[in-house]
Amino acid sequence: MKYKFTTYNGRIKVYAGDHVMFTFNQLDFKGYYAYKDDVNLYGIDIYLMNDKGGSTTMEIYFKTKQTWLDILKLLDSNM
Repeated sequence: MKYKFTTYNGRIKVYAGDHVMFTFNQLDFKGYYAYKDDVNLYGIDIYLMNDKGGSTTMEIYFKTKQTWLDILKLLDSNM
């Protein structure tokens, strides 16, 4: 699978092939993300601002470690 990172009109989009895997607004991005390495599930938490000035997280999970590593590499090189 080929993954792609794009930024257009203030929106960050991560594609898996021709499909958007996840997206979020640059203005809401707090500037950091974290990863979760569980036994059978791999995840990424993207920290975002909420409308009340606090923060919220977008949790994304992957079944395969290789996909998770590919997305982390893509985020690390573009953010």
